Amino acid sequence: MMRVFDRSQFRILSLVSMTIGLRTLGLFMVLPIFTLYGEKFTASYLLIGIALGAYGITMAIFQTPLGRLSDRYGRKLIISIGILTFVIGNLICADPINIYGLVLGRLVEGAGAVSSAGIALVHESVPVERRNISDAIIGVAIGFSFMVGVIVGPLLTTIVNYSFIFIIAAIIGIVSFIPLLMVMEAKKERIFKIKSKIDSKLAVISIISFFIYFYMIVFYFYLPLYSLRYFPVNRFYEFLIPVVIIAGIIGLAIARPADKNKTVLFSLVSLIVLLISIPLFFLNNRVNDVTYFGLSVAAFYSGYIISETVFPTLITRLAPRNSYGGNLGFYTSMQHAGVFFGALFTGLLIVKINHDTSIMILLIVSFIFSIVLLYFITHFREIYLNRKND
Repeated sequence: MMRVFDRSQFRILSLVSMTIGLRTLGLFMVLPIFTLYGEKFTASYLLIGIALGAYGITMAIFQTPLGRLSDRYGRKLIISIGILTFVIGNLICADPINIYGLVLGRLVEGAGAVSSAGIALVHESVPVERRNISDAIIGVAIGFSFMVGVIVGPLLTTIVNYSFIFIIAAIIGIVSFIPLLMVMEAKKERIFKIKSKIDSKLAVISIISFFIYFYMIVFYFYLPLYSLRYFPVNRFYEFLIPVVIIAGIIGLAIARPADKNKTVLFSLVSLIVLLISIPLFFLNNRVNDVTYFGLSVAAFYSGYIISETVFPTLITRLAPRNSYGGNLGFYTSMQHAGVFFGALFTGLLIVKINHDTSIMILLIVSFIFSIVLLYFITHFREIYLNRKND
């Protein structure tokens, strides 16, 4: 890896990956037990679904303004504020009094929306031709956080109650300050007039990201339901570890050729793989076979990790360097809007007959539409970096 990045670049990439990974670890730890925790406060699965997805809507709202503020005031400062907000939100969730307090805590938790600032910090620190591999490393850190989180969260419930898991998530958030403090942010000319115009192509890519994250939260909603047919909660790791490792290797393998002017090609590949994974995954409701289940989960993870590797690079190829934060902020805003609406729609349909079939059809249509959108803005031809803006 050091042959790809010099010592300074690798240091920044590693520290930022650690900060983002630790922060997302706290998010993922609560996913497998969140519904059970919500049942302590309400019998309404709609309200539980709103609480589950609430962090997504505040992340969607705050990503763009915080990304733009990071263009102006520096990445580290804005990331630090976001981590503090995340910690406060988890502490509220640990003792919310009622379901509305839980929703409030999740809203506060999501207000620390700093993913765009973190990615921008890495992108402006590594060579242009190495951004895909850097995104892949961050994606692997997030994937590893998910794997550890969904294993550790349920296991902790055998030792502590559900509310204490949110306290542990807050502590992990505090720990994520440590690698961030070690990052030496490059000095640059301060931008006092914020200009982060979002053009139509950037907006369309962001719409595609909305559908990807809509699918992601639906996938995580159904994953425990399907998994329990084969494994108890405290044994999810038996299939998650090999599946995430395989998908991570695929993502890293694709990152290098994607850096060599294949970004659009592999963006299309990611959408096709995700499209194929939709009927494969939802057929688990009818196919009672653990091998098939593992393959369907691997298909999702492969497509998802590829998308996390290549789509941010499409944004930075279109956006001027001094507005990475703002443009990546809009992109991640649409991602987290997808999280909120995915959880909301699933909560609304969960009480309906054949709700999984309805969700499957909706997802298939959305990904066909996403492929059409990608063709509309790229004609499946490579988008080259505008070096004047970099």
